[in-house]
Amino acid sequence: MDCAVFRILLLAVFVCPAAAAEDLIGGLKDDPADELWKPLNEQPFNGPLDEAEDADYAGDDANPPATPLKVEARDDIAVFNFESFGDDNELGAWVANNIRRRIERKQLYVLLEPMDMDGIILAHRFKIAFDSPLKAVADFTREKLGCSLAMWGRVDTIGESLAINVKVITTAENPTIVLDDKFIAENRYVTQLAVQEMLRRLAGEPEPVEQEHPEWDKAWEEGPNLVRNPGFEDGEESPDHWDVIGSKDYHHGMVSWVDAPGPDGHGKCIKFEMNTDIAGSYGVAYYSDPIDTSEGTRYRFSVRVMSMAPAVKIFIKHYAWFPSRGNETEDQWRETRRAPMDCYGAGPAWKTFTRDFNPRLKDHGYNTTKDLDKERAKLHDPKTTKIDLYAYWPAGTVYFDDVVLKRLE
Repeated sequence: MDCAVFRILLLAVFVCPAAAAEDLIGGLKDDPADELWKPLNEQPFNGPLDEAEDADYAGDDANPPATPLKVEARDDIAVFNFESFGDDNELGAWVANNIRRRIERKQLYVLLEPMDMDGIILAHRFKIAFDSPLKAVADFTREKLGCSLAMWGRVDTIGESLAINVKVITTAENPTIVLDDKFIAENRYVTQLAVQEMLRRLAGEPEPVEQEHPEWDKAWEEGPNLVRNPGFEDGEESPDHWDVIGSKDYHHGMVSWVDAPGPDGHGKCIKFEMNTDIAGSYGVAYYSDPIDTSEGTRYRFSVRVMSMAPAVKIFIKHYAWFPSRGNETEDQWRETRRAPMDCYGAGPAWKTFTRDFNPRLKDHGYNTTKDLDKERAKLHDPKTTKIDLYAYWPAGTVYFDDVVLKRLE
């Protein structure tokens, strides 16, 4: 466009902006080639674009009606921090966060963001307690948070156990109670089990029914124990088929072979006596000799434990044979998988802990869709297993006895 013409046009817009704009736009609208200037309600509507594309691919007769996307409606919920005493509500907030994470994972409800929620609560100086009036909680949650459900509660400690008291209500003008109950966790480490049961009840899901496998139970009762010297009865200086006591760095001089204490103790057992430094850093471990096992086969393991404070964990470690390569000079057994078992609830009386496991292949970074890598991966199928008895913080004494490993199928 010529500069002089542009200046005249610009001056016209400033001198008479309404008229100039109307003329300019009118000139464009008069162009029949530009349908974009027509109001939306004047433009022809020929159906969704994807329908037209379907017709091109499937023929003019194939023009199915569009199927609306079905989205399952979910209630929105505000989960307030729970109360707990003597810790500035720290434990209660921790339990509430566990509940929020589980709700998100299961996608049960639309969850109000905790940071947004905290800001609104702080701005309105709203305080909630377990015994707060239902209507006060419902009105605040509905009017300020915009949620149709409210959850809050209190956490009481009974020894190591947690008693999680929870309330869930609708936030209508006349609120109704959806859930008002108490859920027990044996300790903090199994809080998720109590939370799972809480949300199962809240969602109205049926109680889980464990599938029965009578053949497994029969194999457990009648099958041979694959652990050699399971009760630590045989040996001279140390139990046969287990670590020689004091021979490994991970014993830290704190493993001994003693008579099993207590009225339920019988024969010999293994004892850990841990000081504060070791309990708070490395912990103490004690291993069985290798046990032949097979990849893809179900096994059941059990052990009796008595703990005077320390946390106890069993690692069932599976090993595969690795030929030497590169700068390695020797073939060697390497751990390829493990089945851990936390002995939650271990205390000053003998208690049996049990778990099932299935040692499966770990790919070690191989692309097992390729035939060559499949062959390499087969070399690393678990072929043998060791039982690792382990304890750590806090300091104290732990006893182990009656280690059992049986094949179920």
